[in-house]
Amino acid sequence: MSRFSRPLLLSIALAGTGACEPERPPPLVKSAKFGVFFGGQIQERRDIPFELDRTRQSQGFRLDFSAPLASDLSITWKLTVPEAPSPAHKKTARDAPAAPERSRSLSGVDTARAGATRFEHETPFEPGDPLGLWNVRVVLDGKVVIDRPVEVYDATARARMAAAADGGL
Repeated sequence: MSRFSRPLLLSIALAGTGACEPERPPPLVKSAKFGVFFGGQIQERRDIPFELDRTRQSQGFRLDFSAPLASDLSITWKLTVPEAPSPAHKKTARDAPAAPERSRSLSGVDTARAGATRFEHETPFEPGDPLGLWNVRVVLDGKVVIDRPVEVYDATARARMAAAADGGL
């Protein structure tokens, strides 16, 4: 073996093992969920029933971190909800063109404290909140960790429609 081939083989072997690449740190957020809090868990759902009684149901988001936070981090959240139809819109004729869907936003800013391994924020329903498609967006330290739609529905009306579809059984 020539005196040039040994260093060449060694450098090829080291390059192939990734010895030159720095080890990547684990992601900051291990898990980010929006859903219904239930028995210490959070059930991530596509549909959430509209329930005002917080003893029966509470919903919100939870962030689990990979390791205790080294410093405080800013959390911004935004719920974009459909605007309830106006009383004038409810009285329009059936053949009238549908009004464009409007929405409004509920938002807030929180802080995940240094040393925390979990952050939770409850987003209770309020009287008058509309049913329909809501969008949930949570940003941690400038990075989007949750951005998804959720359907908020009337559980009683849905149960009546299901019973009617089953022939009233």
